[in-house]
Amino acid sequence: MTHQGLLGLRDPKLTVRIVILLIFLSALPDALVVPVLKDLFADRYGVSTAQAQLFLAVNLLGALLAIPLVKYMRQRMSGWAVVSSTAIVDGILLAIMWLPIGFAGTLALRTIEGAVDVATFAALFQMLGRSDQQHRAWKLGLGATVLVAGLGIGAVLGGFLTKLAGSAAVTLIVGSVSCVSTGILAIVCRSTLNRMVQLAKSSTIDVVMDGQELQVKSAIQPAIHPAIQSAIQPGKIWPILFMAATDRATGAILTAVFASFLLSGLGYTPEQRGMLVGLPLLLMAIGAAPAGWFADRFGALRTRTLAAIVYAIALGIVPFLGANTLMLALALLILGVAAAPLLPASLALVLVTNRGMSGLAAFRAAGDIGYFTGIVVTIATSAMIDAGQYNVQTGLVCGFALLHLVATTASWLALREHAEQ
Repeated sequence: MTHQGLLGLRDPKLTVRIVILLIFLSALPDALVVPVLKDLFADRYGVSTAQAQLFLAVNLLGALLAIPLVKYMRQRMSGWAVVSSTAIVDGILLAIMWLPIGFAGTLALRTIEGAVDVATFAALFQMLGRSDQQHRAWKLGLGATVLVAGLGIGAVLGGFLTKLAGSAAVTLIVGSVSCVSTGILAIVCRSTLNRMVQLAKSSTIDVVMDGQELQVKSAIQPAIHPAIQSAIQPGKIWPILFMAATDRATGAILTAVFASFLLSGLGYTPEQRGMLVGLPLLLMAIGAAPAGWFADRFGALRTRTLAAIVYAIALGIVPFLGANTLMLALALLILGVAAAPLLPASLALVLVTNRGMSGLAAFRAAGDIGYFTGIVVTIATSAMIDAGQYNVQTGLVCGFALLHLVATTASWLALREHAEQ
C-alpha cells in the first residue's frame, strides 16, 4: 500500500466531514416541500389539501421498496456508488416532478423517489458508523444532528424560496440540485470513501458476546474462533425496528396532537405553540452527538433504554401541564434531552446486528411507518370527536406514551436475552 493510501486509512476525520456534508445535502430536499404542499399541489393540480398530503404518504411505500433495493445494490456496489447513483436518480425524479406531469404521475415518481432516498440514507449512515469503531454512536449522533438540521433548514428554505420565486415548484428544482450535488460529491470523493471502507474491513470485525461489543483484529487473527464466528451472524433487528416505529409515532403525536389540538385549546398563540413544540426538537438535534458520546461509554442499549423511559414518562405528563407555561416548558426540556439519545443509540444497535445497509434501510422504513401511523390516528381521532374534547386528545397522547414504554421494555428484554445467549 502506498504512503498516501496509509495516510488516508489513518485519518478518518476527512471521511467523516465528507459524509456529514453528504447527509446534510441529502436531507435538505426532504422538507423543502412540506410547508408549501397546498401551493405546490392543491393550487397547481386542483386537488384537495387532504389529497396533497398523499405526496408525503406515498413516501412510506417507497421506503418499504427500498429494503430489497438496498440489499441488491449493496451486493454489487460499494458504498460511494450506492450514494452517488441513488442521489442522482433522486435528483432526476425531483426535476421531472417539476414538469406539469399531473398529480397521479407525480405520486408515482414520488414512490420511487422515496425508495432511492432511503437507500442514500442507509449507505451514508453505514459509512459514518464504520468511520470510527470506538466512537460509533458519537459519530452517528453527529450525523443525526446534521440530518435534523438539514430537515429544519429545508423547511424554512422551502417557504422562503416559494415567496421569493412566486412559485412553489421551485422547491423541486432546488431539491433536485441538492440531490445531484450529493451524487457528484460522492463520485469526486470516492477514493477517500473507499479507503475508509477498506479500513473498516481490514482492521476490525464487530461482534457481540455476553452483552459486550468486541472488536476482533482480522489482520492479526484471520482464523476466527467458532464461538466468535457464530456471534457475528446477523442478530435480532425486530426489537430495534419496533423502537424506531414508536419513536417516530410519538414524534408525530407530539407535533400533531399536542401542538394542533391541546395547545390551541388552551389559548396559546401560534408563535407560542411553535416555540413549545420546537423546544424538544431543537434539544433533540443539538443533544444527539453528546448523547452518542455517552452511549459509546455506557452502552447503546442501556443508554437507549434509560432515555426512552424518561422520554415516555415526560410525554405522558406534558398534556396535564398545559395550563402552566413554566412547568410545561420544563417538562418539554426534559423530553427533548431524553429524546436526544434515541436515534444515535438505535442506529448503533442496528449496525451491531451486522445487517449493514439493509438493516439501516429497514430501520428508516420502520420509522416512516410509525410516523405515518401517528398521523393517521391523529386525523381519524380528530374527525370522530369534537376538537374541544381536551380529555380525549390527552388520552391519545398518553396512549402513545404508554405504547412507547411497552416497546422499550419488550425490546430491552429481547435484546438483553439475545446478548446473554
